[in-house]
Amino acid sequence: MPMEQLDFEVDGETYEGRFVTPPAGDANTCVVVVPGAGHGPFGDIFDIATYELANAGVASFRYESWTSGDELDAKTLAELQRELAAAVDHALDRGYDHVSLLVKSFGGRIAFTALPEDVERVLGWAPAVVFADESALDEQRDVPLGDLADGLDIAPADVADVDVPVTLLYGDEDHFYPEHADALADVLPDAELRVLPGENHSFNVGRRVVVAETVAALAAGR
Repeated sequence: MPMEQLDFEVDGETYEGRFVTPPAGDANTCVVVVPGAGHGPFGDIFDIATYELANAGVASFRYESWTSGDELDAKTLAELQRELAAAVDHALDRGYDHVSLLVKSFGGRIAFTALPEDVERVLGWAPAVVFADESALDEQRDVPLGDLADGLDIAPADVADVDVPVTLLYGDEDHFYPEHADALADVLPDAELRVLPGENHSFNVGRRVVVAETVAALAAGR
């Protein structure tokens, strides 16, 4: 499977990036991957999913802007969202006509609270979105994540403007299911919630099912 490693530059910082492209090289759709806080975008289930997407004719772009919890704690939500917007622009600059997102866990908080305008579809692997009674994002966006003792305060209104089709995958053994999964699905304007029996938050239990659902959601109508 063709894979290109590159330097991805955002705000004066340089991160490792990887494109995986279909063998025929004729993709018009690219999926940008945003991982969770505890697992980077390279290896394991991410490798499998991006390779199978390539087999289905869809390219993918991954970038690693933090490699440890301390590095993530030093970042702000605004910085993470600028990185995501730059990644979407990078895919468009390479000639892809359509850009979708694959977001895992904490990556859902990054994407759903500031979705880049050119994104056409989102697949969420167990987005770790828990709603607070009131939003504090306006005050929190420029605060290092490690300085937020109670995390980000996200309210339903903070994600209600996500106006693209969203598929949410949660395992029925995930601690975010069913309460938080149902709440997120109810708030997003165009969301489908799909539940994976026996899967937990790691998304490494039933890899074949996860990958099949991923390809079905992100390669449809390419």
